[in-house]
Amino acid sequence: TTFMKMITGIEKPSSGNIDITPKISYKPQYINQDYDGDVKSLLNTVYESDIESSPIEEQIIIPMGLKKLYDKRIKSLSGGELQKVAVTCSLIRQADIYALDEPSAFLDVEDRISLAKFLQRFVRSQGKSAIIIDHDMQLIDIVSDSLIIFDGKPGISGISSRSMKKEEGMNQFLKILSITYRRDEDTGRPRVNKEDSRLDRIQKESGNYYYIKK
Repeated sequence: TTFMKMITGIEKPSSGNIDITPKISYKPQYINQDYDGDVKSLLNTVYESDIESSPIEEQIIIPMGLKKLYDKRIKSLSGGELQKVAVTCSLIRQADIYALDEPSAFLDVEDRISLAKFLQRFVRSQGKSAIIIDHDMQLIDIVSDSLIIFDGKPGISGISSRSMKKEEGMNQFLKILSITYRRDEDTGRPRVNKEDSRLDRIQKESGNYYYIKK
């Protein structure tokens, strides 16, 4: 979160400089619910035009499930609904990079999976890049091409790894946690192996903490 705030210019580094030339659209970790209006009016304000029947409505609003919330007041939204609105506001801004801090917060499992798949499709179709911070391993597994692992004390100090391909990054992170993953045969979703189970031991012995590709 601190890293993301620095690259978006919200916080200044204690030493050195950060020079970012691409335009970044930022979705913060904590969302302000003070807007006195409905969902549609907020989206219109961010879009700087009428969102209804626009290309953006088809590309973003409908896939995010927000059209049915147009007339709902921002202050009356649930945590999950508010999260979807915040992510959508970030995506409808013109940007080179979308910086999303914990976009899965308050969403249920199915909504998290849908969001991850949509984010991947949207970013690729637009030829853009996204930086996503999240603690949901399933979302990260679906949406990521590469990973950076951070370690340290939140808001105080920390170090980052180099950028790694998803498989390498996941393997390194899971090794730190001493956890192994497998793919669920029915859903294809990542599942944690029971500690000291046969598969857990096999994967740890082979150094493959991330799921084994078939």
